[in-house]
Amino acid sequence: MIHIIYMAAGNSRRFGSNKLFYELNGKPMYRHLLERLIEIKDRYNKLKNAESNNPVIDITVVTRYREILDYCACIPDCHAVLSPDSEKGISYTIKAGIMAVQEQKKTGMQDYYMFAVADQPYLKSQSVIKLIDKVLENKGNMKSVFSLRCGDTVGNPCVFHSSLISQLLSLEGDKGGRSVAKKYDCVYVDIADERELTDIDTLSNSKHTVTL
Repeated sequence: MIHIIYMAAGNSRRFGSNKLFYELNGKPMYRHLLERLIEIKDRYNKLKNAESNNPVIDITVVTRYREILDYCACIPDCHAVLSPDSEKGISYTIKAGIMAVQEQKKTGMQDYYMFAVADQPYLKSQSVIKLIDKVLENKGNMKSVFSLRCGDTVGNPCVFHSSLISQLLSLEGDKGGRSVAKKYDCVYVDIADERELTDIDTLSNSKHTVTL
């Protein structure tokens, strides 16, 4: 199973306002990728449920904001947790997501954890699907880390095998999953458009049209 942890708890220090609620194409930034991930989850689980009752993908949203929590509460099978400590650094968001998954779900030794970020609104569904398919293809082949890449640029989402969860839980401060991923031979999924991997950190690099 793949547990998607959607990290929507950022501080937006460089943006000038809370970027997660900045409107792009008529909706808050955080909803663009989240809505695509929900559609992808539903698609995979519907296909799998034709064979068995076991879902392939679930989604857990980690946030510091009540508005995002309330939005997720209206979406079937989209679990969300409030993480006030996320203001101390990304490691707190990562740990809150993992612990929420472990509390809510029956996790297995061959599960994977995908970390996606809410300030990446240009990431296309096709790219996420390519990444998920690569993970599913490699199940049982001892590959621990998967990531998207465009040329020399590596970006989120990043996927970790459950055997690395203890290392992710030991992260501190603003250290993210990349500090764990770099220790391993990563499987890269190449995409053509570098803009998909752009994290919106400033108002200037949000001035684009979002293409689904």
